[in-house]
Amino acid sequence: MTIERIAIDPVKGREAWLALRQRDITASDVPAVCGEGLFGSPAKVWAEKRGLIGAAEMSEPMKRGIWGEAAVFEAIAWEYPDWEIRRAKVFLRDGSIGLGATPDGACIIPGRDGVGIIQAKVISLPVFQRDWIGEHDDIDDVATPVTPPLAYQLQTLTEGMLADAAYTIIAALVVDTFKWRLRIVFGERHAGAETMIREKVVHFRSAYLETGIQPAIDPTRDEELVRKLFPESNGMEVDLSADNELPELIDQMQAAKAEIKLQDEIVESAATAIKAKIGPHEAARVAGGGRLTHKTQNRKAYSVEATSFRVLRVSKGR
Repeated sequence: MTIERIAIDPVKGREAWLALRQRDITASDVPAVCGEGLFGSPAKVWAEKRGLIGAAEMSEPMKRGIWGEAAVFEAIAWEYPDWEIRRAKVFLRDGSIGLGATPDGACIIPGRDGVGIIQAKVISLPVFQRDWIGEHDDIDDVATPVTPPLAYQLQTLTEGMLADAAYTIIAALVVDTFKWRLRIVFGERHAGAETMIREKVVHFRSAYLETGIQPAIDPTRDEELVRKLFPESNGMEVDLSADNELPELIDQMQAAKAEIKLQDEIVESAATAIKAKIGPHEAARVAGGGRLTHKTQNRKAYSVEATSFRVLRVSKGR
């Protein structure tokens, strides 16, 4: 396996970095390709690599991750001053299968052989408790086991493989209102997992990217993708009468809408009765020590810019 090393700064040279990522399946794409994506699906990766949709626009979570990455390395330097750490500004590429990665950093640790790679994550405390340790475990107890989501493990395994690292580290900076915590999770190279990743990448490229065949849409993850792929109607009608799955989907959607409408009506009815009992008063005490408020609020006038969007409606069959 011959690895190409391309010097790049993902922040200052973002456009060049995105261009490098466009041609390859990257470590952050690998979880989706393996069916374990947190923020993507096989269909989304396919659409991005085929140029049907652009790279994800800069969002607040993405911005937080970029800004927070520097804080992760600052925290490592603070907590582990004997470690030799370096931000890794390099794109690693296995051109034989079109697989690439940009590790966040590298480290040399006294007592450990070789060089390790670091994947930095900035995680909110509620998400860390839910997805990494379990909501009922104590984050400040050093005995509490920390298990990163499988998507992050696959991403880091890919980076370790392309870097030929001796070991891997997922460094999570857990962000709370008044306290930040650094959690270090060591990982080892895993030949079986690396073989599986390479096989999945090769299959995805040959089955979907080279053929142009779209992977199946994941209805739980691909709402935004479908909107981007089909932003406008073409004025034509398609015959889907032979699709036996469609009537069941329509029934599910309409049943859910009916349940939502019923619950909304219950909420509205109860709210009306409560408002009537409060009358002209701004607040009310209730049994058990509770309190209700019904304050007057003033809303400033505003105008809405013109926009276009598609609306899904269902009409009954004959």
